[in-house]
Amino acid sequence: MTRLDDEIPPRKSTRRLFHVAPIVVITNLIAYSQGRISVAVSVIHQDEAPFTTTGLRGDRGRRSNATDLRHDAREQNSTGVHSAPTFMKPSPYLWEYESIVFPHTGHKTVLVTGAAGFIGSHTAFALLERGDEVIVVDEMNDYYDVNVKEGNLQLLRKKANEMASITGGMAEDLLTIYKGDVNNATLMEAIFEKHSLKWICHLAARAGVRPSIQDPLLYIRANVQGTTSILELAKEYNVTNVVIASSSSVYGESESTYFSEAEHTDEPVSPYATTKRAGELLSYTYHRLFNLPITNLRFFTVYGPRGRPDMAPYKFVSRIARGDVIEQYGDGTTSRDYTYIEDIVNGVIRAIDRPYPYQVFNLGKGSGTKLSEFISLVEKYVGKKAIIQVMPAQPGDVPFTNADVSKAMRLLGYSSSVQMEEGIMRTVKWFNETYL
Repeated sequence: MTRLDDEIPPRKSTRRLFHVAPIVVITNLIAYSQGRISVAVSVIHQDEAPFTTTGLRGDRGRRSNATDLRHDAREQNSTGVHSAPTFMKPSPYLWEYESIVFPHTGHKTVLVTGAAGFIGSHTAFALLERGDEVIVVDEMNDYYDVNVKEGNLQLLRKKANEMASITGGMAEDLLTIYKGDVNNATLMEAIFEKHSLKWICHLAARAGVRPSIQDPLLYIRANVQGTTSILELAKEYNVTNVVIASSSSVYGESESTYFSEAEHTDEPVSPYATTKRAGELLSYTYHRLFNLPITNLRFFTVYGPRGRPDMAPYKFVSRIARGDVIEQYGDGTTSRDYTYIEDIVNGVIRAIDRPYPYQVFNLGKGSGTKLSEFISLVEKYVGKKAIIQVMPAQPGDVPFTNADVSKAMRLLGYSSSVQMEEGIMRTVKWFNETYL
């Protein structure tokens, strides 16, 4: 149930498309994205003025959502540079004529890459809980404590045993775990052939804005080459649906109040964000060339039980609870759309069940919280005052994020249900029960 050396004999791969030259790929993708069409928006919906604009991206993968609201024209600002739209409020009418794909409700065997991680383990758990079979692939890298990842896998094994006892089946028929790299073509082909996979949820990635600045080539291999490897498998084995993790980082220093899928995202401010945007472009290319159904999900700062130890929410809870100093980067006014893990998983599952031809969705809470407010909530539920060391703002960090989730609401039926204070309370409760 849990082996890389499951009963799969090694064999030589007959294809070489997995061995991508990452530098060439990323360079070409950036060049491609900079060749976008700029179009002007001249329609204001009723009495609303949701955005100001002198140019809206005409990406063919998305423009069907709002074709009636866009004119194929070029418009420049006073400097002669094509500028991006800025969205001042949610814009649900942009998607009101988009066709809705109804969910597939039957049993699935789902490949979940990165399922030893934070979002991946919660997603795999939810799939098992509803009766699906889950195939896990995770390389178990040491970006953070591998023991945390092993603990997540153990929770999945426990859930598989529990479900098997309910159904009268075998846990081995519900969960199989492979410890390996998605770029290992031999391993991945053997897994696909053994399990006849038709549903993919690709969450494996190198995360972290700041570390990507230190080692961008590692991120390109893991995120760009890794996504390409998954897309090659999807093409080769004619899968039913592919869901891929993207990030709110692709919005860079957007000036919008609400980040919308309709704005252009071609000015990332970190290598990590660039690799995530590259994954979206690759997804559209594979959809266009091979008619693959692919959905990219832009996650907005996810927190909750079993959160990544390197992320601020986990660090703050842990260090405040133990009386250690926390590092606050900047003056505390930066804002994030912190989204509880339960809501994110709800969106991921909804995307898995709905094989849209090609889509990009924001998954967030839909409102931002200042860093200082976040720390205050942690103090409240931990019951201790934070010892704060103020640090300079970090390169690659953005001042705020805030998701417009109206597209996911219409096309996925998604909405967040866990408010900030409730989420912090649950996270602190989990931490206390697990570590104190």
